[in-house]
Amino acid sequence: MKSEKKICLKLMLSLFGVVALAILLQFFLTHLNQVGGFLQKVIGVLMPFIVGAVIAYLLKPLCNRLEESLQRLLKNKKRGAGLARGLSVVLSLLLAAVVIFTLLLIVVPSLAKSIYTILLQIPGSLQRFQNWALELAGDNETLQNYINDLVAAVSTGLPEWLRNTVLPRLQTLIGGISAGVAGIFSAFYNLLIGVIVSVYLLGSRKNFARQGKKILYCVFNRKWADRILNEIRYADRMFTGFLSGRIIDSLIIGVICFIGMLILQIPNPLLISVIVGVTNIIPFFGPYIGAIPSFLLILMVSPVKSLIFLIFILILQQFDGNILGPRILGNVTGLNSFWVLFAILFFGGMFGFIGMIVGVPVFAVIYDVVRKLVNKGLAHRGQGEII
Repeated sequence: MKSEKKICLKLMLSLFGVVALAILLQFFLTHLNQVGGFLQKVIGVLMPFIVGAVIAYLLKPLCNRLEESLQRLLKNKKRGAGLARGLSVVLSLLLAAVVIFTLLLIVVPSLAKSIYTILLQIPGSLQRFQNWALELAGDNETLQNYINDLVAAVSTGLPEWLRNTVLPRLQTLIGGISAGVAGIFSAFYNLLIGVIVSVYLLGSRKNFARQGKKILYCVFNRKWADRILNEIRYADRMFTGFLSGRIIDSLIIGVICFIGMLILQIPNPLLISVIVGVTNIIPFFGPYIGAIPSFLLILMVSPVKSLIFLIFILILQQFDGNILGPRILGNVTGLNSFWVLFAILFFGGMFGFIGMIVGVPVFAVIYDVVRKLVNKGLAHRGQGEII
């Protein structure tokens, strides 16, 4: 009798759950615009906390190392633990601010100068390119006509583009300057509050970790809590190792590119090195994304130097892909090339530039969860691990 009552109760609860989910799904579908607007508003309100969480997560490895070093220097470890934690947070933020400010101080004026120089050199660059291409074409009249038509189209199309596209957009930008200022103040507000939030997150990161662990073991049984905690730790190692490794690798590649371009006397070395270094953060496609616009910029100044740059960048990317990258990153994700390509294309298509950067570690975590579930199912059926 009791078993029948339990079965009836379970059926009633299941039916209630299905009906509730159906009603909830219908509500979301019929009020999709309102729900989207509400979520967008919530994200806007929480944006300072999101920015702060990102800053804290990126600085966490540096903060941990500084705290460990300071604790070893302090004699009284019990009393010095709080002091070491506070100093590590302050030093981490100061080091990050100094690095960013130094890079901006060095890069921004040179970038502005390079862009201004390129704009001034466009007419002369087109003429030099035309002379060089005609010399290569020789007596081939058909090819000469194509080259002349191409240069003429660019020469006439560029002023029209500036007059019909750039100037109207500048006028629109000037007309909507108030909105732009509001956007700048909003971004500055989010960044300022985000830095303050990151201080609290970094200072209380161990307490938050303990509280989260308590909640996890309170909600789930020990077996599932252990599994979830192990997967969270794996995801943390994956993201920290991958993102920090890509940033360090790209910074080194940018510096090597700058030095190499100075030695080879290739024009606009700083602008090209910044493009190559930033795009190199994207796995697989990054080197090609950075090389194409860089080649075109150099081609406008010197076609010969553009070919030298192509050879140099190919050698540099081989060095990065076969020597530098594996030494810095190792096999952090454990994914083969196909899944890396799939992750970049899928997450890049869904979330743009950010998706291309974080897509590989996100997919690596998903792949690890699926692999463990499959292996567990095979072990339960007595088939053993086959993947």
